[in-house]
Amino acid sequence: MPAADGGLVASVIDVGSNSVLLLTVAVSGGRARQIDAALATTQLGTGLSPGRPLDRVAAGRTGEAVVAFARRARALGARFVWAFATGAARTAADGAAFVQALALRAGCPIALLSGRDEARFAWEAVAAGAGAGASQLLAVDVGGATTELTRGEDGAVVAAVSLPIGALVLTERHVGDDPPSAGDVARVARAIAAALTEVAPLRVDAPAPRVVASGGTASALAAIDLDLAAYDPARVHGHAIGRDRLAALCAMLWGMSLAERTRRTALDAGRARILPAGAAILDAVLASSGAAALVISDHGVRHALLRSRLAGAGVPCDLGALWEPTGG
Repeated sequence: MPAADGGLVASVIDVGSNSVLLLTVAVSGGRARQIDAALATTQLGTGLSPGRPLDRVAAGRTGEAVVAFARRARALGARFVWAFATGAARTAADGAAFVQALALRAGCPIALLSGRDEARFAWEAVAAGAGAGASQLLAVDVGGATTELTRGEDGAVVAAVSLPIGALVLTERHVGDDPPSAGDVARVARAIAAALTEVAPLRVDAPAPRVVASGGTASALAAIDLDLAAYDPARVHGHAIGRDRLAALCAMLWGMSLAERTRRTALDAGRARILPAGAAILDAVLASSGAAALVISDHGVRHALLRSRLAGAGVPCDLGALWEPTGG
C-alpha cells in the first residue's frame, strides 16, 4: 500500500485520557510528511479514580473514535496502523481489558504504555525537535489524567516520572464554578504543588534546563499566545512563552467562563473546559525549574512512538518538520 510517490504510509493512534489523536504519514527517501491528522475529544478519563473502572459512556465514545480512525488510516493506504493508550487506561481497573478488546475491534495493536515509557517517548519527541541542543532538557507532557516529566542531560535521560495530575482530572476534582472561583484556583494550585514536591526531574543544578512542553495544553497555549485563527504547527513548534507571559495567560484563562474560553480561543469545548488547569501545571513546572521560558513542541508521544515502530519495521526515517514537503 504505497503512497502516491511510491513511499510507505503508516499511522499511529494516541488513545489519551482527554483526546484520541490520529497521525498518518507518508515516508519516502528517509523522510516523513504528514498526510492526515485528526482529533476526537472523548474524555476517556471522565470521573476516573485509581482502581475504579472506566466510565462506560466515555469508553464507548473512545472506542468508536479509535475504530473510525483505524478505518480512516487504512483507507489512505496505511501499511502499518499502531496505537497506544496512556493515563486513563493505565489507571483504570478495567483498562487492560478495555485496550485488549479495542485492539480486536480496531484491527490494530494497542500498546498500554507505562508512565515511564510515556515519559521517555515524550522526551524523545521534544529532544529530536524543539529541545535539541540543550545540555539540560526538561520535557513536560500534560495529559488528561497524568503529567510526564523527563529530564535529560547531553542527550540521555537521567530522570523520569509520571504524576497523577492531568488537566481533566484536576478540573473534575477541583473546579466546580463557571467561571472558576478563587477557591477552585487555590485547590488546583495545592494539588499541583503537592504532586511536584521532591520530584526528581525538577532537581536540577544550575544552569536551569531548557523546558519543552508537548501535548494539547501546550499547543493550545501557543496558539492563544500567537493569536492564531487556525492551528498552524509550523508557527506553534518552537514557540517560546516567557515566565511572566505564561502566568498572565493562566490568569486570563482562570478569569473566563467556559463559553468565553471557547469563543476566545477557538477551541472545542472539551479542551476549553480543562485548559486552565493544564496551563496551571505548566506554569508551576516552569517556575519550579528556574527556566525563563517554556518552549512548545508540536511533536509528542505519538511522533516518537511512530518513529520507533517504523525503525523496528525496517523503515527508519526523519520525523522532523512533518508539515514541510519531502520534496519527492
